[in-house]
Amino acid sequence: MVIGYIYQKYRIAPGIEFAQLEAYNARGERVKVWQKSSRGTVVVFFASWCHDCERELPKLQRVLQGQLKGVDVVALTDEGITTMVQYRDAMKFNFRFYSLPKDFGHYGIHAIPTIYLLNAQGETVFTKVGDVDWNSPELSRQLE
Repeated sequence: MVIGYIYQKYRIAPGIEFAQLEAYNARGERVKVWQKSSRGTVVVFFASWCHDCERELPKLQRVLQGQLKGVDVVALTDEGITTMVQYRDAMKFNFRFYSLPKDFGHYGIHAIPTIYLLNAQGETVFTKVGDVDWNSPELSRQLE
């Protein structure tokens, strides 16, 4: 039972089609989470009440100005738009925040933060549940 719980908590949701995934922006408009571009995209599932997310998102913002310069970031929550906007504004994040129309479980997300790195074609090249070491050699290779 314990092994099942740990597996469920830390496994990566298989097969999320980010190009097909829709969410709501701060104005309540339906948008595609991933859009074709010439850059990579970091997608992070988070919640305003999540203490691990509270540490991870600021760290992500800092590396955006250095190692991840030129990479898009999309933060997804299953909380409402008002909560999402209040959190984003209070924390002064400068990347895109979207509210999902269904709860995380619907997408196979069982622990947050869950982070995906997508290449310019929208293919998942790196996944992690929890804290990410943005300076790790493995991640540096993926970012190249």
